[in-house]
Amino acid sequence: MIEILRKEDILIPFNQIGDADWKINTQKIIEQIADNFGDDLKKPVSKEEILALETKLGTTLPENLKLFYQTFGIADIGEQLQDFTEVDWIKDIWADAPQYGPDFTDEDNALLPYLISFSDYLGNGNMFCFHSETKEIYYYDHDDKPYLTKMFDTVDDYLKGCLIFAQADFAENNEAENWAEEIVIQFLGEKTVKKWRY
Repeated sequence: MIEILRKEDILIPFNQIGDADWKINTQKIIEQIADNFGDDLKKPVSKEEILALETKLGTTLPENLKLFYQTFGIADIGEQLQDFTEVDWIKDIWADAPQYGPDFTDEDNALLPYLISFSDYLGNGNMFCFHSETKEIYYYDHDDKPYLTKMFDTVDDYLKGCLIFAQADFAENNEAENWAEEIVIQFLGEKTVKKWRY
C-alpha cells in the first residue's frame, strides 16, 4: 500500500527498467492502480505474443517495453497501453480514408513512416508512438502542428512518468498532483511535461 501524505511518499519506480528494484516498485504501483479502480491485474505477455506482433509490424519493439510487457502485461499505468491488436504503424490509420486524417506538415511526413502507436493518451485521440529505428518515443497530438513531437529518448521515461503521475490518485491531498508533476519535471523538464499534460 502506498500512502501519499507528502511529496517524499511518491515512489520513483525505477531509473531504467531492469534496475535492481524496478519490479518490486512497479508492482506496488500497478497493484494499487488496479485496486483503486477495482480492476484485475493483467497477465504477463509471452515472448511468442511479442514475436508475433514484431513479425506483423516488421520491426522490433523497444527492448524495455518488451521487458515491461513480459513482467506486467498490458497493465493500467494511469494511461492506456494499447492491446496488441491496436498497436500499428500510425501512417496506416488513415490510409483507407486520408480525407479524415490530419493535414500533416512536411516535418510530420518525414517522421510518419517510422512511427508505431502503443499507447492512447487518456482515449482522447492523442497517442504515444515509438520510432521503428531509434526506439525514441514520439507524441501524436491532434490539436497542435506539427502533430508529431519527440518526447522521450527511451520508453523507460514514458512509463516512469505515467507511474509517478498515477500515484496522485492515491492521495487524499489535493497537492499530490502538483508534487507528482514537480518530480516528473525534474526528470524530463518542464517543456516536455507541459506538452504531455496540458
